[in-house]
Amino acid sequence: MLRPSIAAITLFLAAPLAARDIAAGNLIISDAVLRVATPQSRTGAGFMLINNKGKQPDRLLSASSDIAAVTELHATIREGNVMQMRAQTAGVTLPAASRVAFAPGGLHVMFIGLKAPLAPGQMVKLKLNFEKAGAVDVALAVQTAATSQAH
Repeated sequence: MLRPSIAAITLFLAAPLAARDIAAGNLIISDAVLRVATPQSRTGAGFMLINNKGKQPDRLLSASSDIAAVTELHATIREGNVMQMRAQTAGVTLPAASRVAFAPGGLHVMFIGLKAPLAPGQMVKLKLNFEKAGAVDVALAVQTAATSQAH
Protein backbone atom coordinates (compact mmCIF):
# COMPACT_ATOMS: atom_id res chain seq x y z
CA MET A 1 0.00 0.00 0.00
CA LEU A 2 1.39 3.40 -0.98
CA ARG A 3 1.30 6.19 1.56
CA PRO A 4 1.55 9.79 0.39
CA SER A 5 4.42 11.69 1.94
CA ILE A 6 3.80 14.71 4.14
CA ALA A 7 5.63 16.85 1.57
CA ALA A 8 3.33 15.64 -1.22
CA ILE A 9 0.24 16.32 0.89
CA THR A 10 1.56 19.77 1.82
CA LEU A 11 2.22 20.64 -1.84
CA PHE A 12 -1.24 19.36 -2.81
CA LEU A 13 -2.96 21.41 -0.13
CA ALA A 14 -0.82 24.52 -0.73
CA ALA A 15 -1.56 24.75 -4.45
CA PRO A 16 -5.20 25.85 -4.09
CA LEU A 17 -4.27 28.35 -1.36
CA ALA A 18 -1.64 29.99 -3.53
CA ALA A 19 -4.05 30.27 -6.45
CA ARG A 20 -6.82 31.88 -4.39
CA ASP A 21 -7.46 35.56 -5.00
CA ILE A 22 -7.84 37.80 -1.96
CA ALA A 23 -10.38 40.63 -2.12
CA ALA A 24 -10.00 43.69 0.09
CA GLY A 25 -12.36 46.53 -0.71
CA ASN A 26 -11.73 47.40 -4.37
CA LEU A 27 -8.43 45.49 -4.43
CA ILE A 28 -7.82 41.95 -5.61
CA ILE A 29 -4.47 40.37 -4.71
CA SER A 30 -3.44 37.31 -6.71
CA ASP A 31 -0.49 35.08 -7.60
CA ALA A 32 1.31 35.71 -4.30
CA VAL A 33 4.67 33.91 -3.98
CA LEU A 34 7.84 34.27 -1.93
CA ARG A 35 11.00 33.35 -3.83
CA VAL A 36 14.25 32.39 -2.17
CA ALA A 37 17.44 31.22 -3.90
CA THR A 38 17.64 28.11 -1.67
CA PRO A 39 15.71 26.92 1.39
CA GLN A 40 18.60 28.20 3.56
CA SER A 41 18.60 31.72 2.08
CA ARG A 42 18.60 34.65 4.50
CA THR A 43 16.66 36.92 2.12
CA GLY A 44 13.67 36.50 -0.17
CA ALA A 45 11.39 38.50 -2.43
CA GLY A 46 7.60 38.52 -2.46
CA PHE A 47 5.74 38.89 -5.74
CA MET A 48 2.03 39.32 -6.52
CA LEU A 49 -0.47 41.18 -8.65
CA ILE A 50 -2.66 43.87 -7.10
CA ASN A 51 -5.66 44.85 -9.17
CA ASN A 52 -7.45 48.05 -8.13
CA LYS A 53 -10.97 47.76 -9.53
CA GLY A 54 -12.07 50.98 -7.83
CA LYS A 55 -12.57 54.48 -9.18
CA GLN A 56 -10.12 55.93 -6.62
CA PRO A 57 -6.42 55.21 -6.13
CA ASP A 58 -5.18 53.39 -3.05
CA ARG A 59 -1.68 53.11 -1.64
CA LEU A 60 0.18 50.12 -0.25
CA LEU A 61 1.78 51.72 2.81
CA SER A 62 3.79 48.83 4.28
CA ALA A 63 4.21 45.09 4.66
CA SER A 64 5.05 43.01 7.72
CA SER A 65 5.79 39.38 8.49
CA ASP A 66 7.01 37.33 11.44
CA ILE A 67 9.26 35.20 9.19
CA ALA A 68 11.94 37.89 8.73
CA ALA A 69 13.76 40.45 10.85
CA VAL A 70 12.82 43.15 8.30
CA THR A 71 10.04 43.26 5.71
CA GLU A 72 10.04 46.23 3.30
CA LEU A 73 8.48 47.39 0.05
CA HIS A 74 11.24 47.68 -2.57
CA ALA A 75 11.69 48.66 -6.19
CA THR A 76 14.55 47.71 -8.47
CA ILE A 77 15.97 50.84 -10.12
CA ARG A 78 18.49 51.00 -12.97
CA GLU A 79 21.11 53.73 -12.66
CA GLY A 80 23.36 53.53 -15.70
CA ASN A 81 24.50 49.92 -15.90
CA VAL A 82 23.82 49.21 -12.24
CA MET A 83 20.62 47.72 -10.82
CA GLN A 84 19.84 48.82 -7.26
CA MET A 85 17.06 48.05 -4.83
CA ARG A 86 15.45 50.96 -3.05
CA ALA A 87 13.01 50.86 -0.17
CA GLN A 88 9.69 52.49 -1.04
CA THR A 89 9.28 54.36 2.24
CA ALA A 90 6.36 56.42 0.91
CA GLY A 91 4.55 53.26 -0.15
CA VAL A 92 3.37 52.19 -3.59
CA THR A 93 0.55 53.97 -5.41
CA LEU A 94 -2.19 51.75 -6.83
CA PRO A 95 -3.92 53.87 -9.49
CA ALA A 96 -7.68 53.53 -9.99
CA ALA A 97 -8.80 50.87 -12.47
CA SER A 98 -5.29 49.46 -12.89
CA ARG A 99 -3.10 46.48 -12.10
CA VAL A 100 0.25 46.81 -10.34
CA ALA A 101 2.68 43.90 -10.65
CA PHE A 102 5.18 43.05 -7.95
CA ALA A 103 7.57 41.04 -10.12
CA PRO A 104 11.27 40.21 -10.55
CA GLY A 105 13.23 43.27 -11.68
CA GLY A 106 10.60 45.69 -10.38
CA LEU A 107 8.46 46.19 -7.31
CA HIS A 108 8.68 43.48 -4.63
CA VAL A 109 8.33 42.82 -0.92
CA MET A 110 11.83 42.28 0.48
CA PHE A 111 12.29 39.82 3.36
CA ILE A 112 15.63 40.45 5.09
CA GLY A 113 16.98 38.16 7.80
CA LEU A 114 14.72 35.15 7.31
CA LYS A 115 14.42 33.47 10.70
CA ALA A 116 14.21 29.84 9.49
CA PRO A 117 14.73 27.81 6.32
CA LEU A 118 11.76 27.89 3.93
CA ALA A 119 10.74 24.81 1.94
CA PRO A 120 9.20 24.92 -1.55
CA GLY A 121 5.42 24.72 -1.26
CA GLN A 122 5.39 26.04 2.30
CA MET A 123 2.85 28.81 2.92
CA VAL A 124 3.95 31.93 4.82
CA LYS A 125 1.92 34.88 6.09
CA LEU A 126 2.32 38.48 5.02
CA LYS A 127 0.30 41.46 6.23
CA LEU A 128 -0.16 44.27 3.70
CA ASN A 129 -1.29 47.66 5.00
CA PHE A 130 -3.24 49.81 2.54
CA GLU A 131 -4.30 53.42 2.94
CA LYS A 132 -7.96 52.73 2.08
CA ALA A 133 -8.38 48.93 2.07
CA GLY A 134 -6.72 48.59 5.50
CA ALA A 135 -4.76 45.58 6.74
CA VAL A 136 -4.93 42.47 4.57
CA ASP A 137 -3.46 39.05 5.36
CA VAL A 138 -1.94 37.27 2.36
CA ALA A 139 -0.55 33.72 2.14
CA LEU A 140 2.52 33.41 -0.06
CA ALA A 141 3.64 30.08 -1.54
CA VAL A 142 7.39 29.58 -1.12
CA GLN A 143 9.40 28.89 -4.27
CA THR A 144 13.12 28.36 -4.70
CA ALA A 145 15.09 29.25 -7.82
CA ALA A 146 14.70 25.63 -8.97
CA THR A 147 10.94 25.38 -8.34
CA SER A 148 10.09 28.80 -9.82
CA GLN A 149 11.75 27.84 -13.12
CA ALA A 150 9.69 24.65 -13.24
CA HIS A 151 6.40 26.60 -13.24
